[in-house]
Amino acid sequence: MVQNSRSLFFVGCDSYKESPSISPIRLDDLDETNDTPDEGLALGDSVGLTSQARERSSRAFKIEDSGVENGLHLDDLDMIALNTKFDVQMEMGSPMAVPPETLPPLKPLTATDLAYSSLAHLPSYFFEQTRFRIERKCLLEMCKLRRNYLIISKQDALACSRLHPKQHGKHLNPVKEKASGVPHLLDLGEENISGPPWDIAHISELCNGQVSVPTFKDFKQNFEWCIRIIRDRNLSIFSEKRLQYLLNKFPVFQYLHSKEETRQNKKVPHKDFYNCRKIDLNLLLSGCFSQWQLTEFIWDKLRKEPHKVIYQTSKGKHTTLSQLFKVDFVETNQFSNGLKIIDDSFLEWYKVIYLAKYHLINNEPETYIDARDKQFRHYLIAKTFLEFDNYINGEYLAELLRKFLIKPQETSKYQLCQLSVDFQFYLHYGNSDVDNWWMVFANWLSHYNLFSNNIRWNIRISRIYPELYHTGKIQNFQDYLNLIFSPLFNAQKYPHKSLGPILSRFLSHIASFDLCVQNSDNSMWKQFTTVDCSPQDWTSSGDNPTISQYMYYVYANLAKLNHIRQALHQNTFTLRSSCSSTSINRTSQFSNTLSFTEHTEIILNNFLLASGGFLNGENLRNAPPSLVYLFYLTQIPMVVAPLNSIVDSKAATIQDQAPMGLVLEPPKPYKKNPFMKFFEMGFKISLSSESILYNHSYTREPIIEEYSVAASIYCLHSADLCELLRNSVIISGFASTLKTKWLGISLTPHHHLVENIGFVDNWYDCKSNTSLDHNVPSIRRQYRSSTLAREWKLVIA
Repeated sequence: MVQNSRSLFFVGCDSYKESPSISPIRLDDLDETNDTPDEGLALGDSVGLTSQARERSSRAFKIEDSGVENGLHLDDLDMIALNTKFDVQMEMGSPMAVPPETLPPLKPLTATDLAYSSLAHLPSYFFEQTRFRIERKCLLEMCKLRRNYLIISKQDALACSRLHPKQHGKHLNPVKEKASGVPHLLDLGEENISGPPWDIAHISELCNGQVSVPTFKDFKQNFEWCIRIIRDRNLSIFSEKRLQYLLNKFPVFQYLHSKEETRQNKKVPHKDFYNCRKIDLNLLLSGCFSQWQLTEFIWDKLRKEPHKVIYQTSKGKHTTLSQLFKVDFVETNQFSNGLKIIDDSFLEWYKVIYLAKYHLINNEPETYIDARDKQFRHYLIAKTFLEFDNYINGEYLAELLRKFLIKPQETSKYQLCQLSVDFQFYLHYGNSDVDNWWMVFANWLSHYNLFSNNIRWNIRISRIYPELYHTGKIQNFQDYLNLIFSPLFNAQKYPHKSLGPILSRFLSHIASFDLCVQNSDNSMWKQFTTVDCSPQDWTSSGDNPTISQYMYYVYANLAKLNHIRQALHQNTFTLRSSCSSTSINRTSQFSNTLSFTEHTEIILNNFLLASGGFLNGENLRNAPPSLVYLFYLTQIPMVVAPLNSIVDSKAATIQDQAPMGLVLEPPKPYKKNPFMKFFEMGFKISLSSESILYNHSYTREPIIEEYSVAASIYCLHSADLCELLRNSVIISGFASTLKTKWLGISLTPHHHLVENIGFVDNWYDCKSNTSLDHNVPSIRRQYRSSTLAREWKLVIA
């Protein structure tokens, strides 16, 4: 395992003052140099209480002075936080805690106690006396293991030397082939920026597979070691208590300091929810516009070009728009614009059947759909308006995307998104290297000029190995991986070199790769003989590999790709994953010695291998408490879509046609979504619209609607909304230079507040108070930072 020399810092805050404590907590040293038991950490309560009293008096004096300087009126006096005995009780860990009447004798500080000096005011009963069979420090070891995996694969923010892609003309012109001899397509050409010269020999070694990543055997051993830790009963009880404490602590903080937060919000009159950057981190291309927008667009096309040919059968028969929708314009010469063309029956079929069976494998529809069937009409509607590779070359989808997403976002300026697109496997193009999904999609974006500074792309990878195996397209799991990654490594074989700069431009706009574990995945449980075989040897009669095999081999190929791109001074990619709701009760097939569910498997894989975050964060609530607590300690990004998760697909009417093994969940009310609990506990969480097509959205700004509904139901105020918006920016895949401009943060160390994301990226404030950039009150950020620091001290103690 490659060791990382960088250290991780957390800043401890003794109180919610304007500036944090300047003495950081260095996690790399605490677990190695100090062996003090739990009861030895109480260093004298008298010192703590005395310092608390001095602190209260000094803070009161500062508030008096600040009131004179800022000109506070009598009406604003109720916004000043009062320091009471209740504050001391909460710092002890319980609102019912009573300070001891007789103070213990003072214990002098020693050199080894200096790291825990901020815990000196806490009584001994603050620390639990439970003797863990597995020590709490193992949580720190798991976090270090995660950091090593991410840094080896170049998923950290410092690995991305290319910060922001440049925008050029409307289209890319063909360029001459360079004589560099580098066997890949990652040459930016005219987009290349100034930087260190390329090491051609080193790049060639990387392309030949000489990238040092942990082997699959090492990964499996680490995975099973982590499983044993999170299954420890005492550790689970400890984690569950800490999570409950965090959940109950936030309302008390708001009760005591909400008026102070409001006062700090008023000091930033030019920044509010509407003019703060907000990023939709997981908006699907298959549903990035609403139902009424799609209906309006279809009626407009029927009015302007009813006789446009949109499909041609294998026998040469053409189908026009008017024939598809059976609208006769010659006789009536008018139509009702209120007719609902995209009805609920089409949406049901599109979500349950088309996206699960026909969308991912691009093939001719006549091979599996009868042209006389009603489904064939639904298929033509989806193929014509919601696909980029069709008879009309994706013209309608490009117009929809530009009209309802790109143009409104560029006009708004403060709305951005990461658009997720499914990687499709082509069967009708044979073995041509040029006619693969990467080339076709990049060429479509370039042809219609769909690149935008407000959009980054996520590539969704689905687990459809069995379907491809039974079509004869692939023979083993390695062939499946080659279909995805080989076009990015073997570009010298392409006969059309003019497509190289187009694909390079598309790659410069990609933020992450998403491994999607969905309800429709083919899953037939059986006990595999072994999962340690190489991808070339995995055939298994077409049975799906385990989730861990998918996750590891995508991670390994992504690590190789990131090493090459970093050597060429280009942007690197992160890995994300999602979890299906049906995997909660399925037993994992990954281990023959340990028993755990697929739900735990995918979440632990995300913890170890994914830097981009966890999608469908609602499913994290059913994970083991120790694993949930680790997600809080490491501040792993999470994305939730509350409105999308409560939509009832009403697919029971077509359950017989749905893929085998698909289990449909009943709709859940909005308040059942755990989003608010995760936010109150302090997770790095953000909202997403996901699929607007099913949200029944009636506005032109769906992400605004998402936040508005949350604010209305949970009674969120300005500080809460601005904190959610700040989270969406800091965990996004946009350039670090843009984050510096929007949030006032930087990867360069400063002597201000530091915030760690994912246990790998340290973001430093460029100035003492960055509230003018994002309008999150400093008192709120001090609360989050001090709470996280105290949890780490308990773990390391």
